Amino acid sequence: MDAATDDPRAARSKRALVAAATELLDAHDLDALSITQVVAAAGVTRPTFYQHFGDLAELARAAAVTRLDTEFERYQPVSADAGDGLARVEPVVRQLLEHLAAHRAFYRRVLHGPRSGSAVNAAVDLVARRILERSPLLQSVADPESEEIRDSVVIVSGGIVWLLSGWLGTPLTGRDSVEAMAHRISVQLVRLAPRDD
Repeated sequence: MDAATDDPRAARSKRALVAAATELLDAHDLDALSITQVVAAAGVTRPTFYQHFGDLAELARAAAVTRLDTEFERYQPVSADAGDGLARVEPVVRQLLEHLAAHRAFYRRVLHGPRSGSAVNAAVDLVARRILERSPLLQSVADPESEEIRDSVVIVSGGIVWLLSGWLGTPLTGRDSVEAMAHRISVQLVRLAPRDD
């Protein structure tokens, strides 16, 4: 069990470390940071850092997942009767991409930094969980808990994270604009839902 779950002080220190890392990664590459800088910014001690994280890459992953999960929380699940699948999904995807674009240096530093594989895996897990828990597209699936549906969602989530990881390094114009990418991703998400043929 995570000590931060039971101990309010531990929870506060973990939140402080994540917040400090988020702020520092907005301005600096991960390999330019030190644990000393992070604990000073968080107002905690070095042993407190190691209570929660094994290294800076693990903290960076936690910061990215926390920031992205917080962004996901801003959006209410879209009603299943709010129009066709694309009309329901695309506005939410666009808002998420606007967030990623606004914080692109941060996300690129985490997704392309040292030991970034675990951050990519965590992002895939987060996107898959959010699709399974909140997507209006899956409300019409007979058994959203089926292994086949879950596998499809993980595969699509992995592709989305891979696509976005590269997208963050583009000029975000033309076919890589927020609007164009939101449409491209939304089309793939809509394909997860069964068709009424």
